[in-house]
Amino acid sequence: MWLSFKNSLRHLKRNKLFTFLNILGLTIGISSCWVIYRYVSFELSYEQGLPNKDNVYRVLSNFKRDGQDEIFGGLSRPIYFYMKNEMDGLENVVPSFRMFVSKIDIPAIPGQDLKQEEPEFTETAVISTAPSYFDLIPHTWLAGDKSTALNAPYQLVLTEKRAKHYFPKLDYLEMIGKTIVYNDSIKKVVSGIVANLTYPSEFNGQEFVLLEETAADKRLANWTNSNGNDKVYFVAKDPSSATKALNKIQAVVKSKWEDFKAETNPTYEYNRSIVTMPIKESHFATSMNERGAEKTSLNVIYGLIGVGIFLLLLACINYINLTTAQLPQRHKEIGIRKTLGGSRKSLILQMMLETTLIVGIATILSTFVVQFAFALLGDLITENIKAYANPLLFATFLSVVLGITILLAGFYPSWMISKVNAVDIFRNKGSVAVGQNRLNLRKTLIVFQFIIAQIFIVGALIVGQQLKFVVEKDMGFYKDAVVLINLPYKLFRNPNYSKKTTLANEIRKIPGVEAVTMGTAPLSLDYSSMAMDYMPKGKLEPIVPNIFLKIIDDEYLDFYDLKLIAGSPLLASDTTNGFLINETAARTYGFKSAQDAIGEIIGQKGYAHPIVGVIKDFHAKDFYSNIQPMALLHDTERLDEYAIRLDPANKKEWPQVMERLKSTWSKFFPVETLQYSFYDESILAMYKKEQNLYKLTNISTGIAIIISCLGLFGLATITAFQRSKEIGIRKVLGASITGIVSMLSRDFVKMVLLAILIASPIIWWACNKWLEDFAYRIDISWKPFILGGSLAILAALLTVSYQAIKAAKTNPVDSLRDE
Repeated sequence: MWLSFKNSLRHLKRNKLFTFLNILGLTIGISSCWVIYRYVSFELSYEQGLPNKDNVYRVLSNFKRDGQDEIFGGLSRPIYFYMKNEMDGLENVVPSFRMFVSKIDIPAIPGQDLKQEEPEFTETAVISTAPSYFDLIPHTWLAGDKSTALNAPYQLVLTEKRAKHYFPKLDYLEMIGKTIVYNDSIKKVVSGIVANLTYPSEFNGQEFVLLEETAADKRLANWTNSNGNDKVYFVAKDPSSATKALNKIQAVVKSKWEDFKAETNPTYEYNRSIVTMPIKESHFATSMNERGAEKTSLNVIYGLIGVGIFLLLLACINYINLTTAQLPQRHKEIGIRKTLGGSRKSLILQMMLETTLIVGIATILSTFVVQFAFALLGDLITENIKAYANPLLFATFLSVVLGITILLAGFYPSWMISKVNAVDIFRNKGSVAVGQNRLNLRKTLIVFQFIIAQIFIVGALIVGQQLKFVVEKDMGFYKDAVVLINLPYKLFRNPNYSKKTTLANEIRKIPGVEAVTMGTAPLSLDYSSMAMDYMPKGKLEPIVPNIFLKIIDDEYLDFYDLKLIAGSPLLASDTTNGFLINETAARTYGFKSAQDAIGEIIGQKGYAHPIVGVIKDFHAKDFYSNIQPMALLHDTERLDEYAIRLDPANKKEWPQVMERLKSTWSKFFPVETLQYSFYDESILAMYKKEQNLYKLTNISTGIAIIISCLGLFGLATITAFQRSKEIGIRKVLGASITGIVSMLSRDFVKMVLLAILIASPIIWWACNKWLEDFAYRIDISWKPFILGGSLAILAALLTVSYQAIKAAKTNPVDSLRDE
């Protein structure tokens, strides 16, 4: 064994170039698998620490809108209290109602001054819940008593993360009894500290207070409401118990709606039903509307696993090609070892040892490459993913990957070297053959490598085209050089509207500001809607579509360059007195022309107004959705967003303009920090998933091309070696270097062309499936295929050219000399 080990080291050292290329290829393949493992293992670990997770369910709202189901993560508050008080047969019912907090005060204590904070919504998660929450979620208690820590309205339980943030100098026991004040008046006393969860979870609460039923929760109208911040979970004994629970909830919700209709006689239909979802599926429910929730598509997970497998397979194929390419050059060693009685077992052991050494070195290097890859991938790899660790799972993953790599990469070369006849080696001067197969498998592997590389190249081009399309396509409104500023939540409903308008007027005076408006941005993730009926003349039944609403001011149309095609703009008003609707809404109501809509009344009972104008359609949601019926209205109390248009021709002055804007803002809201974003960047951020896919595809493309070219380099090396006498004869007979290079390159180009032909229908089918999700999409053309194929051929030619030119320049005397 020790002799084989020394021989392996000696061989690797003697063949530095091939050793380097083998290590490089395997390092890239193992690193790729490693990075993908980190991401996939984190995503698949959601709720893995939840006891009895197979029987935990979420209760959700399902709205039927325009014939389509829309799952909404929130629920009506009374549903929880009904489940808690009236339903038997459930092991646990747990509410998780998000409490809005605009201000937090931590009174002074010895060694710590008064602290005041105004957290963003995403910074802290204050959850109103029940003591049963801690039966469902197995937090470890660091201080306090689980049985009594959340029994009274004044009590507060903190996670260790928030506890250390509020009281950094105290230990956990000293924190018990300390006071925290929410929103100036809600005083809570710390009664317990729990450890942070050690696994990813949608149960991301940081601070917990007791949920109490209020008089509002008993109102009939609240049964018809849904709030995305109000979530309910339950634990059932088995799936049949969960189904029975759902039927009971459905029945009571339907009954309450009938009671509400009898009491209020609404003119709209309410198409909501209640559904349940196993908690194991919640993280992967990407179609669910749920604010601030981290979701991941299972298709993306499976796709990444496939990418990891392919890249590792490409690395193993590359190793096989490079290793077998060296066999002719090792013919003396192989022949002498066999002549001196070397057994097949010893030769196989020799090759497997060499493979194990190279895989081991590649694994060590991968630890550094992975860290670089994390930095390169940016926000694809979040801090949570980097911090998450499961040592046992990682050890299993690494063992499996290394074992598979050693077997895949080492078996075929070992088998080949053991099958070669020593007499044939000396007779054929190093031309290695096994039976009738003269290493044709290597060509098949090269074709396979370039099929994968071509899929990545053309896929990246098509994903990039679609991303460019959604960003650059005319969306029906002006979006460039626009800055968006949201008023703090606690201020935008302030009845002192004059302060908001005065600020808008002051902003208009800032040099470099071209225009200002207030209202909901045309394209945004936030939206509201309501059923608005219209009774056509001569009809017995109203038309009741769901209409999306946007709040605007009188500058809005001009600011965003929205086209009015009939009627007139809305007049400035403190309250709604008319609607602007889009073309889609006009068609939905059945108007033959935009002009026919003017003056007609739409709305609900007690909230009906005339249509004063019709505007040209614009995109209000991402390109996954069709343009929906929409109404624009005035409601000054609900105006909460400034849009400021800068001079696009003077980008160099924008920093100075923003400094002046901050100064003006601080005069009106001295306590509130100015938070702003550029609108075009906000729109691009909506397609983060596509950007990540594009980035990932580009990286995978680069890796696939590099590995494929390494394998091609190995095949070019063995071809040049085996045809050295032929090349020498051709040179003696007058062949030029160009002619020889062309002769050697021709077969490789044929292999790449074959790979392109095989890959093209696969790419076309896969990309069309991906584009089906977009309501507005590109048409796949021949250009990406031509460009991708050209890149693959160019990469192949550049790779092969080195060996071809080297062989063509060799002195024919050296090639033809007989040993």
